Amino acid sequence: MNRLSQLKMNTHLFATDLGDLGAGEFFCPNCGAPIMTSDKQCPNCGYDLIAYREGRQQPATTSTSNSQASSATVSQTPASEANSAASAVVSGANSAATTSQVVESVVASAPSAPDSALSDVEERVIESAASAAAILSSIQADENPEEIIAKLKAATQQLIPDDLGVPASAQPQSSASLSSRREAHIADKTKDISDIVDQVRAATNGTQPQEHLQPDDLTIESAATSANTSQPATRMARHEKITEADTSGAAYQSQRAVTPEERAAASMKQADVTEEQVEAASAEKEPEQAAKTVTEKNETKPKEQGRSHKSKRKWWFIGIIVVIILLGAFFFGQHYFSRSAQLDRAFTVLATNNPSRVSQIMASNDADLRLTPGNSRPFVRFTKANPQYLKTSKAQLKKASSTKDGTLGFIKEGRHFIFTAYQLTITPTYRTITTDLPEPSIYLDGQNVTAKKPTATQKIGPFIPGTYTLKVSAQTDDKTLSRTVHATFLAADAQTIDLTLKPVTPVVHSNVANATVFVNGQNKGTLQNGQLTLPALNWEANLKLHLETKLAGKTVKTKAVTLTKAAEQNVQADFTTLPTTAQAQALLTRLYQTAGNATNAANANNTATLAAFFKNGTDAAAYKKLATFITQARDANSNIDHTDFKVDVTQVLTKNNQTTFDFSVTYTTSYVATSGLQTRVQTYQYTNAHLTDDTNNLQVIDFGDNEQKTADNNAN
Repeated sequence: MNRLSQLKMNTHLFATDLGDLGAGEFFCPNCGAPIMTSDKQCPNCGYDLIAYREGRQQPATTSTSNSQASSATVSQTPASEANSAASAVVSGANSAATTSQVVESVVASAPSAPDSALSDVEERVIESAASAAAILSSIQADENPEEIIAKLKAATQQLIPDDLGVPASAQPQSSASLSSRREAHIADKTKDISDIVDQVRAATNGTQPQEHLQPDDLTIESAATSANTSQPATRMARHEKITEADTSGAAYQSQRAVTPEERAAASMKQADVTEEQVEAASAEKEPEQAAKTVTEKNETKPKEQGRSHKSKRKWWFIGIIVVIILLGAFFFGQHYFSRSAQLDRAFTVLATNNPSRVSQIMASNDADLRLTPGNSRPFVRFTKANPQYLKTSKAQLKKASSTKDGTLGFIKEGRHFIFTAYQLTITPTYRTITTDLPEPSIYLDGQNVTAKKPTATQKIGPFIPGTYTLKVSAQTDDKTLSRTVHATFLAADAQTIDLTLKPVTPVVHSNVANATVFVNGQNKGTLQNGQLTLPALNWEANLKLHLETKLAGKTVKTKAVTLTKAAEQNVQADFTTLPTTAQAQALLTRLYQTAGNATNAANANNTATLAAFFKNGTDAAAYKKLATFITQARDANSNIDHTDFKVDVTQVLTKNNQTTFDFSVTYTTSYVATSGLQTRVQTYQYTNAHLTDDTNNLQVIDFGDNEQKTADNNAN
């Protein structure tokens, strides 16, 4: 709080403006006598206060009373007027506006007089008061106290005009009396301003605010009485003094005009007297003020207790609301941040198959690998093709901290406020790539992951589990070999991948003359007379071969045959709707087994069973030739104990609805022991032998015309 505010708290100015009917105590605008707010006419001069308030002309009767009041008023002495004017002095200034109001009262205290002789005086007085009011109106509450004091001094100087008018002898008695009252009033206002200046200075220099001064505490020594007599400088005192003067009936005495020097001396003397009285009054009223303070505290205490009780109730209410909010937040957080809720949200994101979002909710548990949208795509590719994997993994993570294959985990990772935070983790994997070439290059999803020093066996990783395109390439002799696989790597998979780079040259045989050869879906050529030697292939673990052709207007395929690592190999790929090599092999094996049993003399010669293997039965040339051989072998003079046959069908070929086959048969003839003969082994080869094309009842048409003995081991 600044000095001016302290001054305002300890100061109160009573309204002294002439004609101010709104104040509780004021003067008559015509004669200056003290009147009350309830008065309709001035009790001294009969002036119509209601007409004055409403801005109407005074009634005609009022003029007479005004003149009478003027006569009565002149009986007042200048000292009485000085005391009456001194009642405007107050303990301090509440604000700059209040101080300005004091100055405006000076203007109001000089109403229009009927005497033309006073017009100049009044005009100068009004101008001086207006100047002082302008200065005081410019005072602001936050101004420096020194600046306020300077403005108050300037206003004081404006309120003391150099010359207040003409000599008293030139004025009528009533006018001289009214002028004297106005002069006394102006002197009183000057004293008011001087007191305000002193109080502001005291409030500025003091460390504590001054005691509150009451109007009754100030006294002004009258100029007409003795130095030992003093009256309180209040309006009521002045009113009483005027009444006494009226009742005394003292004769009117014309007063001379008071000079400015006299007014200044009187003001200084009055200020000294007032200061002493204020100090005495303050000393006397200190006990009373202390008692009043205690009383005020006692009266304030119940109010403060009431306010304290209401404040406590309000804080209790606020506390309960806060507790309810905290409990609601706790139970919501307990559900929202539960392990199952966090797991559900994580797998909801995984189901979006969005690499950017998946990489945000998953973390790698390997410090050497940070999850990004780029390296998480293989995992998204895998889960998109295998949605059941996510369902299975989620069910496993609800019961355990990791999946059975070890790929995914759900572990504690910090806290969300007071709740445990869980993190979905993925275990990076490593793979070992083996080849049979010294310096292979390895590419994973197009990215070169070859070791700095490549060898036939290399370890790659870490990388996120998922489906990848893995390619290995190497240079051998004059050819570049490469292998590409689309592999799925999970944490629990085998850590070693065999990507052998080795050339193989298979020879393909089939039971049709013309067919197209495919290796892992790639066209490798067409058979010529049921045979094709393929160019060198790069062997792979799942390298498969099959044939396609048209039979009866329909495209048919053979079963796929897996190639081996052998550099040279024969591959038999037959169409099952036509006689196959295996079928021909089985048919001829049974045929020659029957013939071999018949060569043994101990067995019956069942020629009927043998004839069933031929389409033409006993009329077939091949049957007749075998029957003759059996008959010779059963002859006792042949010394043959029995003959065994071994058949090897090398090719069955269907062409133009005719099936031919090539085979060889080995005769092993054993002789009786008494003959002294050694076992004889002979091999015959047949080409373009013919079979029927009915696979359900396959029979031999003939053995062809190209019989050739290729081996004969005769001991004799």
